[in-house]
Amino acid sequence: MKGPTTAGRATPDGTRRHLARFAAHEPHGHSPLGGTGLDVSRLGFGCYRVDDTTTEHREALAGALASGCNLIDTSTNYTDGGSERLVGRVLEEACRAGRPAREAVVVVSKIGYVQGENMHLAKERERAGFPFPEMVKYESFCWHCIHPEFLRDQLTRSRERLRLETLDVCLLHNPEYFLADAKKHGGESDVNVLRGEFYRRVREAFAFFETAVEAGEIGCYGVSSNTLVAAADDPEATSVTYFLKAAEEAGGKGHHFRVLQLPMNLFESGGALLVNTGPERGQTPLEAASAAGLGVLINRPLNAIVANRLIRLANIDMGDESGGVAGRRAELAVLEKEFRGRIAPTLGIPVDAIDPFFELIDELADLPGRIDDLEHWQQIAQQYVIPRINHTAQAMAQNVPEDRRPTWEDWWERCVPPLEGLLQAIAHEASSRSRSRSGSVAEVVDPLLPEERRPETLSRKALWTLTSTPGVSCVLVGMRHPSYVKDALGVLSWPPLPDPLPLYRRVKQIKTR
Repeated sequence: MKGPTTAGRATPDGTRRHLARFAAHEPHGHSPLGGTGLDVSRLGFGCYRVDDTTTEHREALAGALASGCNLIDTSTNYTDGGSERLVGRVLEEACRAGRPAREAVVVVSKIGYVQGENMHLAKERERAGFPFPEMVKYESFCWHCIHPEFLRDQLTRSRERLRLETLDVCLLHNPEYFLADAKKHGGESDVNVLRGEFYRRVREAFAFFETAVEAGEIGCYGVSSNTLVAAADDPEATSVTYFLKAAEEAGGKGHHFRVLQLPMNLFESGGALLVNTGPERGQTPLEAASAAGLGVLINRPLNAIVANRLIRLANIDMGDESGGVAGRRAELAVLEKEFRGRIAPTLGIPVDAIDPFFELIDELADLPGRIDDLEHWQQIAQQYVIPRINHTAQAMAQNVPEDRRPTWEDWWERCVPPLEGLLQAIAHEASSRSRSRSGSVAEVVDPLLPEERRPETLSRKALWTLTSTPGVSCVLVGMRHPSYVKDALGVLSWPPLPDPLPLYRRVKQIKTR
């Protein structure tokens, strides 16, 4: 591997000793990660949308580790590698100081998506005549692959970004894209044939992971799949039972398939309620995982998607101090006039390099009315808006003469705050739509909670319910700000809710628009 690495890996003794230091969390704040022998905090640090350039993200992760959170979940595609780089740097600094030691922290990453730099890599390989095999080209901006050749490449890059000698848990990231692609593009129509090919690919991926375990590159492996909680007859459904069968075929009885990740929240409770797997399809995903000794990580605990709409299970306001979309667009219009009239002619920037940037700003100003909710905006921002801003800004700057760079940089520094403010204003409007859909949740939930918990924030109630659910090892929370860390981790000291299943059933009765 290139560069410095953090030696070692999470160990049973290391995780237990570390978690025992947090007396306030005893005995409810941690649990076994299935049959791995490792103990993990019941809340983990989810790294979707964190990066290595934002100070708050670094402070939040460091604060979470210092407060007793010892599981970190990231992925090779999160912020195009920036998420893994953040984890690598923060963990290296913490372990160097022994707070916590490397053997106390469980690091999880995932492989499968082909986006951003990985998309460039995949296309370059195609042009050179040696493409990654079995590539699933789901969208122009999103491909997917779980072939061993791709996994080998990505695991090497992942461990380099994470600066880890051993990645504790490596997951296939939403391998069901193969099934979704067949449905979308009219591939093989026989579901049994499709599933046979799907699990063949999974089996070969697992066989690669077995060699990575033997080499000490990973501790164990598993799958993160959104469709583990789909009905058994759904053509895109995946199955705990068949993943276990693929693991046994790949690694024998002593295989290292140990962890599942699936979405679950107050509304999307299929993991605990839907009978879709196990012997004679008589178990829920959580029951089947528990019977097999699998650790279960829960994602999207606070973002429920119901009828293609997001319900935000949190009382946190995005905040909007930007003056709104119109105010920020007006500021950018002044900067556009200055740039076109005074700066661009002196720098020699052609009009066809300028227009796309300001056309994008016009497009953004008209966007809020067409956005359904916060989740919708986040997807648009990550997959379309931010990459286009970066691309068009780079196109404007690439031919600026070196002696005129200060002029460009001065203008760009003045442009960034209103541009960020515009994005924040759009997020605020989208967040307001999301929060309006969660208004009736507390009214339904509170009568089923102990009286002392009813004044708590909605996010804490939602997280507490999940951490109390039998079969759940750890709930992954997007704690991107130090304030989120404090709000979430307070739940670790609470005794579990005795029976959360009636609460899930009650929430399912809520009508949403």
